[in-house]
Amino acid sequence: MFTDDQKVYTTPWGTQLHGDSLELLKGLEDESIDLIVTSPPFALQRKKAYGNEEQEAYVDWLAQFGEAAKRVLKDTGSLVIDIGNAYRKGSPTRSLYPYRVLLKFVDELEYHLAEEFFWYNPAKLPSPLEWVNKRRIRVKDAVNTVWWFSKTEWPQADVNRVLQPYSKNMEKLLKDPEKYYKTSLRPSEHDISKHFGNDNGGAIPSNLLQISNTESNTNYLRLCRELEIKSHPARFPNDLPKFFIEFLTSPGDVVVDIFSGSNTTGMVAEQLGRKWYSFELNRDYAALSIMRFLPSMPAKAALSLYERARRKTVSLPSEARGLIPIAIQSAEKEFRLAEKELHAAGVQREKEFEHVRAIEHRAEMERVDPVDNSSDIIAALQRAGEEAALAMARQSVAMKRIKTQAKALATARAAAAALDSFYGPAGVEVPDGHLG
Repeated sequence: MFTDDQKVYTTPWGTQLHGDSLELLKGLEDESIDLIVTSPPFALQRKKAYGNEEQEAYVDWLAQFGEAAKRVLKDTGSLVIDIGNAYRKGSPTRSLYPYRVLLKFVDELEYHLAEEFFWYNPAKLPSPLEWVNKRRIRVKDAVNTVWWFSKTEWPQADVNRVLQPYSKNMEKLLKDPEKYYKTSLRPSEHDISKHFGNDNGGAIPSNLLQISNTESNTNYLRLCRELEIKSHPARFPNDLPKFFIEFLTSPGDVVVDIFSGSNTTGMVAEQLGRKWYSFELNRDYAALSIMRFLPSMPAKAALSLYERARRKTVSLPSEARGLIPIAIQSAEKEFRLAEKELHAAGVQREKEFEHVRAIEHRAEMERVDPVDNSSDIIAALQRAGEEAALAMARQSVAMKRIKTQAKALATARAAAAALDSFYGPAGVEVPDGHLG
């Protein structure tokens, strides 16, 4: 199906692959995939580090992937595409490329538009700079269009899997429906019957998905910061693919992301018990996405797995678990060294302060004027004070170091439990999960 050169890492439920998505799609069997959910590089005017197509060529470029995807989708399968909006070059008027994609996929590729969604990101920065910030003639663009395409008119979907918590008012209504409304035909001709007061386990979500893209403390970003590796610049928030995976698939179904980037989709699918494949053209980005699958992993151990993934296939979680005893041993060694450094710094500090006290006592006994800069005793006292200050600074550094090493040791010791929580206890196989 896929070669070892194409595989970057595997997990109990999925495989991260490296290569051109059009070629990788050929490795999937006909009608074998339940959901493809992805966010392709947007057709922006400015070139991005991760690569993006020009607006003029974008529709035909993306249609290639839509055509290849249709072959592998089941008749009940769906293709969900997050498409960012854009302006025309040099003009404060909108590009129509998202809608041209819609028409191309429906009219020519013969997909069905099951429903359009809108992802509202309240944390999105004002853009484009020229029209919004400088000239102030346009408002902030905070919504992406998400096209939900289906191969047939009847894709798998179940709203009951994505119900949202009831509002406080609805909770009150459910407790005593007759107190809050009467069954009647409204002016809008909606018939509000007594069934409106039934508790269905939650509220039906709308097609406006409010999800802030503000991740800052994920394991992926933590490890990138600690290792000083630049993260992928365009990342899904977890809740966006999570909504569609839960809505459009069942446990054990197969999910694919053909532009996986930092592989949020694969990580979410793993946690939801769906089989998954993720495709990424850039090998370094594909390898770096392994950080999403290393919860609480010490940075040095994570770095070694990332470096391996850049060269060959890494098998998770077994290879990660194999590094934990080494990581704990290394962290314990560094912590003991930090303890010794702190102890030595404390002894030296006390020694320097004792020296200062001794000189002060001598100056007091000899009644030396404390402002007499010509006195050898006063000069010695100044030097001793400087040494004492340096000793305090060294002790402060040692205290910071031991806190850092204590945190690193705690992380290393927690890694085994974190992996068990993420993947299941060591030695327990996930039934029919490994895609290989």
